Amino acid sequence: MSSCTGALLLLILTGLVMASAAHRNYVSDNMRYAHNYVAHRLNLTKPHIGNDPLFTFIKNNASCLRQHNLSLFNKTLDIYLRMFSIILDDTTTSPLLKPLSGKVQEAVKSNLTELHRKVLELKDLLQGQNPRHHRPGHRSKRENLLSKLDNIQVDDVLNQKKALAELKVFYQAASVCHYRGYVPAADSAHIAAAK
Repeated sequence: MSSCTGALLLLILTGLVMASAAHRNYVSDNMRYAHNYVAHRLNLTKPHIGNDPLFTFIKNNASCLRQHNLSLFNKTLDIYLRMFSIILDDTTTSPLLKPLSGKVQEAVKSNLTELHRKVLELKDLLQGQNPRHHRPGHRSKRENLLSKLDNIQVDDVLNQKKALAELKVFYQAASVCHYRGYVPAADSAHIAAAK
């Protein structure tokens, strides 16, 4: 085999590996089950929930081929964690959960706890990563998005429903970006060894 043919084969193989990694589903079966249960019980599939998403940057830039900003993911994870702390507060029943009967409320809380755990795991994964440097023109757009995220009212029930409805898509997008290049070289070897 000539060196040109070998190089072409290597290029094709690399492309196939990258393409298959891009389509990997990082949402586990447990997370999918918990999310579907919560979505069904809290009516998260209603049109008024999905028409105006909270986290538009995910939909507009979900491929991770464009310049994703790690700070947007971390800020969004912080919003999720604050929402979960409000919803899962043991001292009071969250307005989100009040309409549910006792047994259903406990089952939803249990599934929300699983989703909370997955968000914490993702936060830990992204914690030590270095954001990529962005071109100067992207800075103001990124700052506008961060400002919008800062203004989200985490105690608002409609915002909580929208965030929960978007959780699987957000988790997938953040995971894809994590595994496709945000991991510093030293950490990527450690993660590969841990698998």
